[in-house]
Amino acid sequence: GFLTSERRHFFALVVLLTAVHAVLAAVVPVSGDEAYYWDCSRHLDWSYFDQPPLVIWTMIPFRALLGETALAVRAPALLASLLVALFLLPLVRRLGGSPRQAAGIWLLLHALPLFLLGSFYTSTDVAMVAAFVGATWAAVALAQGEQRGWYGFGVAMGLGFLAKFPVVLALPALLPALVARGRDGRRFGALRSPHPWLAGVLAALLTSPVWIWAFAHDFDNLRFQLVERHGSGPFTLLFLGEFTAANLLLATPFFFAGMLIAGWRRWREGDPAWRALLLAALSPLVFFALVAVRTRVGAHWGGAGLTLGAVGLGLTAFRGRRTLIALGAATGLALSAAAIAIALVPEPLLGWEWSYRGRPRHISTRKLTALVGNERILAEVEARRRPGELVSSESYSLVHLLAFLSRGHLDTRLAHVGGGKHGLASLYWYSPEELLGKEMLFVTTERRFDGRLHALFASVSEEEPLLIESGGRLVRRIRFLRCRELREPVPAFSRLDPPVPVGGAGGAG
Repeated sequence: GFLTSERRHFFALVVLLTAVHAVLAAVVPVSGDEAYYWDCSRHLDWSYFDQPPLVIWTMIPFRALLGETALAVRAPALLASLLVALFLLPLVRRLGGSPRQAAGIWLLLHALPLFLLGSFYTSTDVAMVAAFVGATWAAVALAQGEQRGWYGFGVAMGLGFLAKFPVVLALPALLPALVARGRDGRRFGALRSPHPWLAGVLAALLTSPVWIWAFAHDFDNLRFQLVERHGSGPFTLLFLGEFTAANLLLATPFFFAGMLIAGWRRWREGDPAWRALLLAALSPLVFFALVAVRTRVGAHWGGAGLTLGAVGLGLTAFRGRRTLIALGAATGLALSAAAIAIALVPEPLLGWEWSYRGRPRHISTRKLTALVGNERILAEVEARRRPGELVSSESYSLVHLLAFLSRGHLDTRLAHVGGGKHGLASLYWYSPEELLGKEMLFVTTERRFDGRLHALFASVSEEEPLLIESGGRLVRRIRFLRCRELREPVPAFSRLDPPVPVGGAGGAG
């Protein structure tokens, strides 16, 4: 039957580890980025300024079912990691493996810090990885002559695009199927069939929400992703070194070495199905390594490649493989446990001053202070806020986190006065006329925005700060500025066009 003993064991393992994911999702504090996605899900739209909509949409039914809880916020990650498991079984079978080997690979993935931490942390990446694995399964089927794979690939690419745009890097996985000779003996025979073209149309239709939002907002989302998000600088090996080191950390050097050995062995065999998998695995790693010689890239952006690399490692025998897997598992689980412990109890590290020279504002123990005292800040804000007053901050992480911690009762607004590029979706939620004349309680740790606030409001007055201590030392100093009568909502609070005055459209003519 369908549920053989090995299959039952595989699905039992998937259920068990999904339960572990759910427990971690419920107990680890929600981050500012996750609170941002949560707030986006309260403002249903076709898409969003800096994020496609799939992860945000997925959160909505879980919020209705579970309320404004961490488990609801992280449900998209739990679902995406479950889909990876469900795609993994048929992918492994097509590559000649068994359900038992699929179970081993599922365990191996959980020894990768990248996958274990991503399995319960909501991000656009985890949903894209699920789509990437699904697209690779379809590409492997195509390389084996299964024409229905075109439609699976099209659906995976379309939905993956709604999760995160770099899913397009799965396209090289199609090369083995495309260069295969058709019945007439000519290469690229697959393109003379209607299936790839119909699948392409299907994928394009699935991506339509992104384009609808783009047309409605002067293509701000695409301009941000393609132009504004990353500036291109002079050639440097620094960023490439960072990207390489990060991937060695997220996959452990032992797993990474095993993936390279397994990939080399499988490529030399010349099997088109295996080459489809290896091209999918290499594509994001190679692409972002090339981008990294000009600009800094995210440490986790090669995650889809590492996930597929684990499949190759789990299915390829070579001398020393068990040793590499054992060392990688020990290292990876230790790193994951350390990361989870820090998120739960960050205070012990707050007295240790450390920062990475290349990215002092991104990798620093001072960043951990954002994990301390948020409930106290919320209580102070609720005590100080006057009736009808909005709560604002230049930090998109803080402003959305305060809204989430209050279970949506606190009315917050982002003030884009700090020049940041991310987290600006809320600037498209409120019109200038809604904001004009509003009073706000501005919450910040900075002083450099005071002049900008004085220019935006009729008056600004500072109140006594909130001092948050840990271990006998000050870790956060929260300032409260009472801002009266907002005079200039655009562009700090809204990017929507102000209404055209009556008689103003036609001029004097």
